[in-house]
Amino acid sequence: MPLRDLSTDALNNYFGDGIVEDIIVSLSGLRELMVISRGSTLLYGAQPADPNYVSQTLGVRYVLVGTVRRTDRSVRLSVKLLDVQESACVWADAYSAPLSDLFEVQDDIVGRIVAGIAPNVRSAELRRTMRKKPENFSAYDHTLRAMELIHSLDRDTFMRARGFLEQAIAIDPDFAMPVAWLARWYSLYIGQGWSQQPSSDADEGVAYAAKAIEHDRQNALALATFGHLKSFLFHDYDCAQVYLDRARTACPNSALAWTLSSGTASYVGRSADAIKYAERGLRLSPHDRSLFYSYFFLGMAHYAAGDYAEAIKWCRLSHTENPFYTGNLRIMGAALAAAQEFDQCRDVVQSLLRQEPRFRLSDYASSRQPFREGAFSEVYLGHLRSAGFPV
Repeated sequence: MPLRDLSTDALNNYFGDGIVEDIIVSLSGLRELMVISRGSTLLYGAQPADPNYVSQTLGVRYVLVGTVRRTDRSVRLSVKLLDVQESACVWADAYSAPLSDLFEVQDDIVGRIVAGIAPNVRSAELRRTMRKKPENFSAYDHTLRAMELIHSLDRDTFMRARGFLEQAIAIDPDFAMPVAWLARWYSLYIGQGWSQQPSSDADEGVAYAAKAIEHDRQNALALATFGHLKSFLFHDYDCAQVYLDRARTACPNSALAWTLSSGTASYVGRSADAIKYAERGLRLSPHDRSLFYSYFFLGMAHYAAGDYAEAIKWCRLSHTENPFYTGNLRIMGAALAAAQEFDQCRDVVQSLLRQEPRFRLSDYASSRQPFREGAFSEVYLGHLRSAGFPV
């Protein structure tokens, strides 16, 4: 909704209008959401409107309302995301900043609001889904349920996610989101060391990502997943970077697009970019269920940059969020060995072997080792050997 301007100068109204416009454009890039255009909300003006009336008139479930006050020296903004059907406030935030650079402040405000809306809408929708009977699930309900199971990375729980995604695809074959998430499922299934046929499963995963792009060529999730699979599993780094660039362009506010871009940048030696991308992804999704991914990719970026202490810090945070993620355990073990913290390596190695008992460096080096072949990949494998991972 238009932000209610509390400023004394009516000429400041354009600032709040610009924020609303940018929020709508940014949210529209997240293809799972239907976002009403600014033109459709302008008729309500900047006066408080009844959220129930807005919901019924525009056919929406969530309404964002707020106020903005701008002076010559500062700006203060407060917003609330309302679930009209539940008569509840899903999320609220307040922002205050000196008005040093108008556009920088506006970009910062928009990024913060978008980062708060998307994960809270998903969480609210998941809670609503859990109250339904499974036979009443829509394709989106099935996809949300699968995402929750995937992020646990407990093997038995994770395996159930595939069934939900397949049911979502059966209900709506043209819906790109579950197809792209099935590609992500294969990426993690292989990365965790659970696949019995990693080569054919890699082909299956990249085929699903390509199919998702066919359904929606501007889908950032599909584009980023395709790019990540091409670098991580096929070592086609040039192709990967093209699709990851497309993903970030299609939706500059997709946390996953930035986070997965960090991975490929680390693999090819662009560690400064990798750190920047991972930090951007973390800013865009600071409270997401999959926060351990962001921490891991930031840890890997610092490891690739040779800052082992910083790598260990972020890997430990990732491990605290989700101890089952084997990719994080490998990078943490390598970073600990590089820092000569050998007494701490043993627990990391044992943790990985509990998740992946058959892990051997020889197999890993020939298949899932993600870094571009050359000096650094040998350094990385050397650190894993020093950490005590079985050869």
